[in-house]
Amino acid sequence: MTKLDSLLLKFTEHLKISGFSPRTVESYTQNVRYFLDFLTELKIENIAEVDRRLLADYQARVYLSTYRGKPLAAGTQRGRIVPVQHFYQYLLKAGVVLHDPTSKLDLPRTPKQLPKNILTKKEIGALLSVPDLTTARGIRDRAILEIFYSTGIRVSELINLTVHDLDLRNQELRINKGKGSKDRIVPLGETACDFLEMYLRESRPKFAPPGQNLLFVNKSGRKFSRSHLHCMINRYAKKAGLATTGPHAIRHTCATHLLKGKADIRQIQELLGHASISSTQIYTRVEISDLKKVLRRYHPREKGEIETNER
Repeated sequence: MTKLDSLLLKFTEHLKISGFSPRTVESYTQNVRYFLDFLTELKIENIAEVDRRLLADYQARVYLSTYRGKPLAAGTQRGRIVPVQHFYQYLLKAGVVLHDPTSKLDLPRTPKQLPKNILTKKEIGALLSVPDLTTARGIRDRAILEIFYSTGIRVSELINLTVHDLDLRNQELRINKGKGSKDRIVPLGETACDFLEMYLRESRPKFAPPGQNLLFVNKSGRKFSRSHLHCMINRYAKKAGLATTGPHAIRHTCATHLLKGKADIRQIQELLGHASISSTQIYTRVEISDLKKVLRRYHPREKGEIETNER
């Protein structure tokens, strides 16, 4: 094992001890590995030799990289650099380096894009109606869909829910170590609670083996994978005659429908578990997009109903 490999191993352990999610630990480790491979190509074995010029060269390497013949998106480029910054912050605190050459790096700007595939009320109703409630699988899947739409939680948060996180009496759901390793409690709608009660009574006993604490399990009684849930929702979307959709689209739909119903933006932020209000404010842009459509469709001037003398 090289010195660089040893440092990466210690950094990975540091991330785990610090409470980062397994997915974040894996991502950060892999992206720091890309950087260390770059140093190895240059035959650099001492991490303290890295300066801003060398980091600028690495940024250029990332910028020129491609995936399947296409340039890396700004968000992906940023995802390659940020873990390296965290790596150097760790090295500085550990006394391995005397200064952090990444402290003044200019990161690629990621444009805020409007959420896509937001479902209408009619479309979400059609999606929720697809699972067959005469089967254990259908009851389970309907409960999952209802939770997604009721709370807007992330797919990673749902698959890690345990039976102890559910409080039907108070209509609450506890999210343990959500994004950023933060805990929060979200309210459950009455309809979601009704289907959860049905699931716990009629469906879960047929899937979950004794001692299994996960709230939702697959047909083998094990933890759902992210891809499994994506495929499940896509399958139901097709049956409902909808375009390709997934858990994140339902999350966006939940937030957008709450905003249209005049919910406060900070309350939506709390529900979704956004660290910053700026992440939630993107849904106000969706509202503006809707208003533009209304303007074009209904305003007399846009419909050509107002006559004026043109010069």
